[in-house]
Amino acid sequence: MKTATARIGGAAALAMALVLSAPSDVRAQQVSTPQGSSKMEERPTVTLNIVSGDLSGQEKRDFNLVERAMRDIQTRGYAGLDRHLPALRRALARAPAIYPYVEKRNADEWIVRTLEIGETVLTATMLQVAAQEDGASSVTVRQQPNVYQLVALMLGSEAVERRRLDEAIAVLDQGLARQPDDWVLIKEKASALQAAGRNEEALKLASEALASDSIRILLNAGALHRSRGFSLIELQRLPEARAAYDEALKLDPEDRSAKAQLAYIDGLETGQAPTAPVVMTPSAAAGKPANP
Repeated sequence: MKTATARIGGAAALAMALVLSAPSDVRAQQVSTPQGSSKMEERPTVTLNIVSGDLSGQEKRDFNLVERAMRDIQTRGYAGLDRHLPALRRALARAPAIYPYVEKRNADEWIVRTLEIGETVLTATMLQVAAQEDGASSVTVRQQPNVYQLVALMLGSEAVERRRLDEAIAVLDQGLARQPDDWVLIKEKASALQAAGRNEEALKLASEALASDSIRILLNAGALHRSRGFSLIELQRLPEARAAYDEALKLDPEDRSAKAQLAYIDGLETGQAPTAPVVMTPSAAAGKPANP
């Protein structure tokens, strides 16, 4: 069956943003580190507290803007975003120059900027282990929205969708300057490069991200393997593209997008004519996972 290669352009990335920004029910949790070895037993047990963090000041106002814009996208697609664009651009322009994913506030308190509770728990557990090595008795992790990364994603996705590709890349680079391992922004920048026909650059971007030791990248590596596969198909390097999608399937054997792309590669290898890349529209992306 002939399957068009698909790019996670604009609307698909925004669909992902809507999922990532869905409210999480974060209740205070306490977890004690189990003591395994004799060395571990010499250290105190560390209590881990995961709580919801409260935004304040300009950051809170900017997150309220993000929420309003997302509600309008959900109901009206990109037409609903238009009226928010000037305010979103101002928000990104005033974003803190230093805005890390994980930020230490004091000796035993950290902020993790994500609304994905799974990522929070994993990051918090790593901080708990470090605290134990330092001899601490407790660590508190406050989960907060990743406000300015969401702003960068919204602006970048809108620009990709409307083919203002240089603008999209510049905006996404602003977000990546603050958090270089933000895999969603990496993926969307690759999409912008692919839409511009700059597949070698997109391939390098995804490959370098996958070579990092970032836990955020490792947790979401499948999307970046698929991005590599797309660029490799466009570069007519089909064996390498097949290997990229195989890597995605190793991580998720039910990855339907990877399976479809492998079937597409099968067709190309038997002489099937290439199909033009497809960029999802807002209506097509609604409610669907953002898998290229």
